[in-house]
Amino acid sequence: MDLHILDHRLRVTSICKNGLVNFTHPLIKLIFLRNRARCKFFSLTETPENYTVVLDEEGFKELQPSEHLLVESSVWLPLNVVSNGNSSSSSQAVGVTKIAKSVIAPLAQQHVSVFMLSTYQTDFILVSPLSL
Repeated sequence: MDLHILDHRLRVTSICKNGLVNFTHPLIKLIFLRNRARCKFFSLTETPENYTVVLDEEGFKELQPSEHLLVESSVWLPLNVVSNGNSSSSSQAVGVTKIAKSVIAPLAQQHVSVFMLSTYQTDFILVSPLSL
């Protein structure tokens, strides 16, 4: 199993549901017009309270400051676990449980905060660049 640090600096933001209308155009551009945005990492998650948007610094430039946009002050580095030369989405997936045991637990022992981002294909472990 290998751990790869991806070449992105990520920002974690939150858009209030009642403020979504202010971000419709940049979100559509980031999601559907990828050739017009330089964003290489983008994730949008809806919760009952808000929309959490994780994106790289190029994508972050598309979001205008607003009272409806909360921005985590930290920048995060995404780590990706690769098993036997395949990403964790292979037929013999690593799985979050094994990732937690083999990667997150040692980070926690070193007091490194992590932010997990899971997709259907893979799992990302976000850490502060200052922690590495």
